[in-house]
Amino acid sequence: MNECKILIIDDDIEIIQLLKLLLSSEGFSVASSTTALGGLELFKKNKFALVILDLGLPDLDGEHLCKILRKESDVPIIILSAKENVTAKVLCFEYGADDYITKPFENMEFLARVKAIMRRCCTNGSEDSQDTITYKGLLIDLKSREATFKDEKIEFTPKEFDVLVYLLKSVGQIVSREQIIKELWGTNTLYKWSRSLDVHIQHIRNKLSKFIPDIIKTISGVGYKIDK
Repeated sequence: MNECKILIIDDDIEIIQLLKLLLSSEGFSVASSTTALGGLELFKKNKFALVILDLGLPDLDGEHLCKILRKESDVPIIILSAKENVTAKVLCFEYGADDYITKPFENMEFLARVKAIMRRCCTNGSEDSQDTITYKGLLIDLKSREATFKDEKIEFTPKEFDVLVYLLKSVGQIVSREQIIKELWGTNTLYKWSRSLDVHIQHIRNKLSKFIPDIIKTISGVGYKIDK
């Protein structure tokens, strides 16, 4: 059994049972709650590698809970909701969600997205993940997923961290929006048109502005670049 636990917060018992079946088949340990407050209590008492969050909860809306979780932790959050409109999706990303899956969903796609996040955020001790990235005084520890500049810790959300690492691995090269989105969000075309990537890029720039101003260059009409 994988040591990394996943928390499901959804008021639909049948959805919870289905997700538990899918996730346990891949070796993930799962806990669940049908209410926001119950889920929040579980979250505070346990360590989870991923939260799968419904928006239509009976005691507190999922968007609000997403904001609370993001303030308390950088744990990856996947929104799983029947809300299909772009505004709801973009709002969730701005509240700190890392991915958004619309109900009904394809089981294979759901598992692929979960496993993509878990590969980045959950290590089992068997992986050789000792690598670090350094850039002009910035140190990225890929194992602990921590960033420091001359011993000062810089807090990034999971998706901000992934975007920064992706760009740092391509220093000196122009990386297109499509490349970044395909690598970090998968093939869902929704993200090609959302502002989610732009928001993450702006947050990264703001957090690094006092250390390395303008670290990420915008190449108009093409994408982004970090100079050598």
